[in-house]
Amino acid sequence: MTIQGDYPMTCTNERTGKIFSIIVTAALISLITVAIIPGVIGATAVNLGSAGNYVILTKSGITTNGTTKITGNMGVSPISSTAITGFGLIMDPSGKFSTSPLVTGKVYAANYVPPTPSQLTTAVHNMETAYTSAAGEVPPTATELYAGNLSGKTLTPGVYKWSTGVIIPASTALILDAQGNSNAVWVFQVAGDLTMNTTSHMVLINGARAENVFWQIGGGTGVILNAGAHAEGNILAAKAITMKSGVSLNGRALAQTAVTLIADTITAPANITEIGRPNVTAIAPASGPTAGGTRVMVTGTGFTGATAVMFGATPGTSRIVVSVTRINVTSPAQAAGIVNVKVITPGGTSAIVAGDRFTYAARPNVTAIAPASGPTTGGTRVMVTGTGFTGATAVMFGGTPGTSRIVVSATRINVTSPAQAAGIVNVKVITPGGTSAISTADRFTYFAQPNVTAIAPASGPTTGGTRVMVTGTGFTGATAVMFGSTPGTSRIVVSATRINVTSPAQAAGIVNVRVITPGGTSAISTADRFTYMVP
Repeated sequence: MTIQGDYPMTCTNERTGKIFSIIVTAALISLITVAIIPGVIGATAVNLGSAGNYVILTKSGITTNGTTKITGNMGVSPISSTAITGFGLIMDPSGKFSTSPLVTGKVYAANYVPPTPSQLTTAVHNMETAYTSAAGEVPPTATELYAGNLSGKTLTPGVYKWSTGVIIPASTALILDAQGNSNAVWVFQVAGDLTMNTTSHMVLINGARAENVFWQIGGGTGVILNAGAHAEGNILAAKAITMKSGVSLNGRALAQTAVTLIADTITAPANITEIGRPNVTAIAPASGPTAGGTRVMVTGTGFTGATAVMFGATPGTSRIVVSVTRINVTSPAQAAGIVNVKVITPGGTSAIVAGDRFTYAARPNVTAIAPASGPTTGGTRVMVTGTGFTGATAVMFGGTPGTSRIVVSATRINVTSPAQAAGIVNVKVITPGGTSAISTADRFTYFAQPNVTAIAPASGPTTGGTRVMVTGTGFTGATAVMFGSTPGTSRIVVSATRINVTSPAQAAGIVNVRVITPGGTSAISTADRFTYMVP
C-alpha cells in the first residue's frame, strides 16, 4: 500500500487510554509499506519470575534528569542505592525500601535491610533467565525481516529474529496487531541494538497488550529510545537502556547494566501491580508438635514472590508458593505456645491477625490409668491422667482407638476401652503435639472371661465354712467368688487356674459358683454347682 500526501494516523495506548497522532507526509516519507506478516507460528510468553515485580530493574544503576514519572517499582542489584540518582530517595523507616516524588511505587536496592537484598538477587537472576529464555524461543515466525527496518510495518503475533539491529525511523510507527486475541504474544530476538528515532511509536491494536510483548536486545550499546519516542512491552537488554527526553514506555525496562532517563514516563503494563503487603487469612492445620514437621497450607493474598514464611521468629522450611493466594510450608521446631505465621514478600510482611495463629503443642504424657484392666469385650470406662491433653484427637488402646472420649482438662481424659484380645496394651494419647511415649504407667490389661470347670467339694452345710477349691481358667486378678449372690470369704487366687475360697452361709439348695475378674464373670454351667445341705 502506498500513502501519498498528508495522512493523519490516530493511535491509542490501550494501557493508559492516551491518544496521540502521527502525521505521515509525502515530504517526510515518500513511501511507506505497511506489511502484515501472518503469525503462523505462535510465541510463548516469557516467564519474568519476580523480575516482573519491577518496572525498572538493573544491575548497575538508574539515573534521571528532569521530571521523570515512574509508575511501578524500581530495583538495583548488586549495586547499592548510591547508583540511583536524580530521584531524591526517601528511606522508609523499615529500611527495606525507599520512595521518591518521581515514583508511584517503591524503590529497592541491594544495600537495604533484609530481606530486600536476597529478593533483589532472585529478581536479577530471574531477569537473566528471562533474557536467555526469550533468546532461545524457537522456531521464529520470520528472520531478518525487512533487514531490521520496521518503518510503518504491522506485525501479527510471533517470534521475530534478527542477526543485526532493529530500527524504527523518526515519526514512523510499528503496529502490533493481535487480530482480536488478547493473549497474543510477540517475542523479538535482536542480536544488535534497538533504536527508536525521534517521535517514532509502537502501537498496539485489536487487543494487543504490552505485557505480552518481549524485546530481547543483545547489542553492545543496547536500547536507545530517542526524544519523544513511545515504546510498548518488556525490554530485556544485555546492556543499557537509554531514554532521551520525553520518551514514554508502557512496559518494563530490565537492563543488565544501567537505565538512563531524561524526563521520561514509564508505566507498568496491565499485569503489574504495586507490590502490596501480603495478607494471611487462614492456616491449616493451625497446630502441631514442638518438634516441627507439620505441613501447613497458608491462604491469603499477595503471596507472589514470597521469600519466607515465619513461624514467630523462625522461618518455615520446604516453602512452595502455589499461587498468589496459597503457600505450602513445613513448620520448624519451636517451644510450646502460640506463634503468628507471617508471609514475607517484596511488598512487606503480613500483619498479625487472628487467622495466622499456630499453636505448638507439647507432646502429651500419660502418668496413670484407672482402672488398669478390663474385659476383652471392651466397655470399661477408663480415666487417663497426665499432661498435655489439650486438643486430644484420640486415645489408643494398642492399635485401636477408645470410644466416647471426653477431654476433661489438659490433665484428664475419660474414655471407653474398645474390644481387644486378652493381653496387655499401652494406652497412648494423641494430640497436635504428638503421641504420648510408652511407659509402665499406661499399661491396660485385657482379661478374658473366666471359666469354672470344677469345684471340690461340691457341697457343704448351710452354715457355710466349707473350704472349696475352684478350678478353671482366667482367674488372674479375681475380685470375687460368688456362691449364688453371696461372695465367698477368705479368697486366695492360687493361680490363673485355681482359687481357694470359703463358702458363705446360705439356705439349703443349689447355687452356682461364679468367679469375677476384670475380664468379667464366669458363665453358669453344671460344673460350678454347689449344694447347700442342712447339717
